[in-house]
Amino acid sequence: MHKINRTCKNPIRCFTADHHNQIGYSGIAAIWKAKLKAAFIPLALLGGLLAQAIVPGVATAQIGTEADALSVADGVKTLSETALSSISDSNRKKGFSYESLQEDIDSFVEPFIGKSAPGAAIVITKNDQIIFSKGYGYADLEQRTPVDPARTVFGYGSINKLFVWTSVMQLVEQGKLDLEKDIRTYFPQHFKEKLRADKPFTLLDTMSHTAGYEEYSGALFVPQAPSLLPLDEALLSSQPEQLFEPGTVMSYSNFSTALAGYAVEHISGEAFSAYELRHILQPLGMDYTSGHPRLQDRPELLKLAAIGYGQASEGNFERRDPYDIPFYPAGAMKGTAEDLARFGIALTSPDHPLFTRAETGKILLSQSFSPDDDMPSNAHGFWEYSLNPRTVGHSGGAVGFSSNFAVVPEERLGIVVLTNMEGEKNIVPGLIYKLIQRAGEEPPIPAAKLKPSRDAAGKYVLSRNTLSTFQKVMGYLTRISVKPEGEFDLTVSVMGATGRYIQLKPDLYKLQSIENKSLKMAAPYLFINRDEHGRVFSLSGGQGMDMLKQTDFSGVVLPISAAMAGITLGFFIIAPLVLLVRWFIRKKRGGNPRAAARYWIGIVVGSGTAMSGVTLFMLAAMVGNPFAEVALFNRCIWLLYAFGLAGLICAAFAFRAGRKQPLGKGQLRFHTVTVLMWLGLIANLAGWNFFRFIA
Repeated sequence: MHKINRTCKNPIRCFTADHHNQIGYSGIAAIWKAKLKAAFIPLALLGGLLAQAIVPGVATAQIGTEADALSVADGVKTLSETALSSISDSNRKKGFSYESLQEDIDSFVEPFIGKSAPGAAIVITKNDQIIFSKGYGYADLEQRTPVDPARTVFGYGSINKLFVWTSVMQLVEQGKLDLEKDIRTYFPQHFKEKLRADKPFTLLDTMSHTAGYEEYSGALFVPQAPSLLPLDEALLSSQPEQLFEPGTVMSYSNFSTALAGYAVEHISGEAFSAYELRHILQPLGMDYTSGHPRLQDRPELLKLAAIGYGQASEGNFERRDPYDIPFYPAGAMKGTAEDLARFGIALTSPDHPLFTRAETGKILLSQSFSPDDDMPSNAHGFWEYSLNPRTVGHSGGAVGFSSNFAVVPEERLGIVVLTNMEGEKNIVPGLIYKLIQRAGEEPPIPAAKLKPSRDAAGKYVLSRNTLSTFQKVMGYLTRISVKPEGEFDLTVSVMGATGRYIQLKPDLYKLQSIENKSLKMAAPYLFINRDEHGRVFSLSGGQGMDMLKQTDFSGVVLPISAAMAGITLGFFIIAPLVLLVRWFIRKKRGGNPRAAARYWIGIVVGSGTAMSGVTLFMLAAMVGNPFAEVALFNRCIWLLYAFGLAGLICAAFAFRAGRKQPLGKGQLRFHTVTVLMWLGLIANLAGWNFFRFIA
């Protein structure tokens, strides 16, 4: 597999030695997040949250007009008419309507308050000013506490990653980190020896989510324990496998982001949360924000924290309990909307107050990675949104919270959207696209020479999956279908969403028609990656994860495997009942209910039934329990081994007993079918890695 054709536009060479960029993923790309659960299947994020990997509630009646009344309460901050008139006509032409700002935001946000979110905080900045700041709905439904954008503390989710990349660039500027060096250079020896990283990767790879790691197997959010593990211990406690060659596959990774945070921690000599407090939050006056997973550096924020909610049904919300994030640099930060707006102002300021040199700030927001020169992708860990003028940012998802953050460097514009609703599907993904209207964008004109699209046709699996353990079953249950549309175009279908892609130039496609917002934001472009022989091995949307092409053979194996699973499951549910009925009948007739062969084959049946039950439990825990930890799954795998070994031994005893005491034709058939079913179950489980322990 060859490296992605990447765009390297990083002038970082001007202040460090030999740096070329190779990065990619935008906060908005969390849409490709491959584990959002739907019924029995985790929705391969092609449509869910806007934030990476990283995605609580008193039940209440519809909030209705009372919430609407709150949304127009006193304290709304908007720019004065005089200030608005000072915004140049050239800025107005670029798609952002400043004159009707409050009207546009209110008309978009208010219909969703009390329906898709209990509350929201929206802040808009221009140059060095907050020109709009408003809270909608409630921070706490039970107490009827209104949202205050200046004081209500929300979970930022994966927006926290932008503080990791800013910290990295500060240390790069100081010459303490090098984006091109093997990241293991910055770890202590004991950590380096235990890290699962057979292939060297760089800080640039972590920024672009091309470090090669599959999705983490355990829970990203865990119930609060009496104490927190230090970051290094949390990272080593359970690690995903490095499946891909670094630089070849984009696969959004909270784990690799936390590794970058640990590099900052080790090189600076400060805990990462302490570093970002001293070097980012305090200098910017972000007094209502903390990166500590439990706000211990600013405990006064606990009283200001919004309650996080999940949704039971439209307008009915469920309170979420507090949680911990072991990989906390990837998403534990909490703060207010106005504080996050201050971060946006700093990022677009000409003097770049977070850096010693203004050039460093410009480099941070410049494109550093893309599968193709003509598609938006990644800017040193910031995602490039498919908008005009150029917009970069990140979305976030955590238990009980969803968020989005974007800046438009050209206009010095910032947009902050925070809600206390997990997986919010309207305000968070939609408002930024509503406000930045792509003014002046011309319809794409395809190049004269294009490649036939039939090469890309087939089934694909999202790279952001756990492919080395039993969890890979979810990736294959949410496969993506790609079909040629005419000679040069493509149709992509996943989880009910379908979009048509027009080929702009050889191997580069742009989404033309789509009604589903998820595809629109997750993959506005697609680029075909080919190996040295010209064969397609993946499609890249440049927004967090690739689509890995599956062999034609998998199309045969999967139906067979599914059929085998259904047959063996049915058999091991029904067979114990049949044996029990026959045991009672024999006992009533005075026969020997404990004949040796029947006894041993009964245990084989019990073994298969027990393994089937454990398997179903593992799948249910993976889908239905967001706090399921690696230790739970490994205990289940031990049980599979125990029941499997018991079944194997008993099958051998049954065979031996059958030779000593000849069986009737019916018994022989049943024993033969039982052993075949048991072997089929074992083979199927082994093929899907159910016997593989999670490291």
